Amino acid sequence: MIEICLIKVPVHISNYSELMNFVCTKKARRIESYLNKIDAYRSLLSELLMKYLLMKHLKCHPSDINIQTNTYGKPYCINGDYEFNISHSGEWVIGVIGNCDVGIDIEEMKANYEDEIIKNYFSSIENASYNQTPTEMKKEHFYDLWTLKEAFVKNIGLGLSIPLDSFSIETSHNGISIVQDISPYPYYFKQYNFINGYKISVCSKMNEFPSEQQLKIKEFSALEKIFLNNLILEEDKYYE
Repeated sequence: MIEICLIKVPVHISNYSELMNFVCTKKARRIESYLNKIDAYRSLLSELLMKYLLMKHLKCHPSDINIQTNTYGKPYCINGDYEFNISHSGEWVIGVIGNCDVGIDIEEMKANYEDEIIKNYFSSIENASYNQTPTEMKKEHFYDLWTLKEAFVKNIGLGLSIPLDSFSIETSHNGISIVQDISPYPYYFKQYNFINGYKISVCSKMNEFPSEQQLKIKEFSALEKIFLNNLILEEDKYYE
C-alpha cells in the first residue's frame, strides 16, 4: 500500500529561515531565486514533505536522509527501499511514498488552459477523445489526461526523454488504462477529486491505492514542529 499526504501552503511562514536549513544548498539557492513568495513556500514545503514522508518510514532525523537524483533529475533516497514523488500546484503540496515506483501530479484546474498543449503534447488517441468530449466537460477531461500523463512520466523517472505524445491515456467507465511501449511493466492509476478545483492523479506499479478517506492532510504547524524540534518519528502522535 502506498501513502499519500497533502499539506496546504500557508500565507506566511514565520520560521522560514530556520526551515530552509533542512534544504540542501542547491535547492535552497533555487528556492531563494523565486520572486514570488508563494512559489518559494511551495518549493520549500515540497522539500519538507518529501523528507517528512521518508523520516516517518525510516524513523530517522532529517539530517540522516540522503537524497540523490538520477540522470534525468528524479530524486531518490539511498537510505532505504522506499520510492517517493512530490507535486504542487496552487495552494497545495502533495507527496506519495511506497515500496514500488510511484508518480503523482496535482493541478489547479484553471479556466484558461491552453489548447496548444493538447495539440502538441497529447497523442492522436487523446486528441480524438478530447475533441469528442462535450464542451462543458472539456476542461475536466483535459486535466484528467494531463495529470495522468504527468503521473506516469514521473513514475518512469526518465524526464523529458519521454515525448508526452508517445503514449496514450484512456479513461472510461471501466477505469483508466495506458497504451505505451516504453516499459514492459503494468501500470495502475487512481484519481482523487475531493479538493474543489483541483485534480490529483497517481501512478503505481502496484494496484493498491489508499481511499480518499485514507489520504492524510498534514497541518503545516505539525510539520513545522517536527523539523524545528528535530523529532524522530517513532510515535503515532507525530504522524497525523
